[in-house]
Amino acid sequence: MKKPIYLMPVGVVEEGLLEAIAKAVERTFNRPCRVGEGLVEPAYAYDRRRRQYRVGEILLCLRRLDMPQAHRLLGLVDQDCYTPGLNFVFGQAMAGGRDAVVALPRLRQEFYGLPKDEMLFQERAIKEAVHELGHTYGLGHCPNSRCVMHFSNSLADTDIKGVSFCRTCRAELDEAGL
Repeated sequence: MKKPIYLMPVGVVEEGLLEAIAKAVERTFNRPCRVGEGLVEPAYAYDRRRRQYRVGEILLCLRRLDMPQAHRLLGLVDQDCYTPGLNFVFGQAMAGGRDAVVALPRLRQEFYGLPKDEMLFQERAIKEAVHELGHTYGLGHCPNSRCVMHFSNSLADTDIKGVSFCRTCRAELDEAGL
């Protein structure tokens, strides 16, 4: 039996969203996906000056978790995150490593003062989850704007790309033994 990918809520994350992401991750990576025990709100990562959370600190927290039963860990945090040099991030991963994080707030229409659209939010969250996990398998950003591994500099980029890997990225994953 394959080791599962674990979704790790960091603070409070809606259960229905976790279930939808878990199903999509199982389908995409052909591997079981479980929801792990929730981690505490990431107060340790809060930057008062920016009023955002340092995604690297959250990644470090995941990295320190002793979970030998996990193939990958994907932290999901409902806080606005950034990394030095960028205004914000939708997510970040340890390239070729076990751990990744997706920051949810900027994937919501309401963040920008637009009407709530739960289905669109869920689709965006799934795309970013698959994207960040793709990085853990060693994939870089893809020039194909429809590939899930295409870099998202804005929500428009996320909305254009698909939820799947292009042929080239899929072949790289298959070559890596996924």
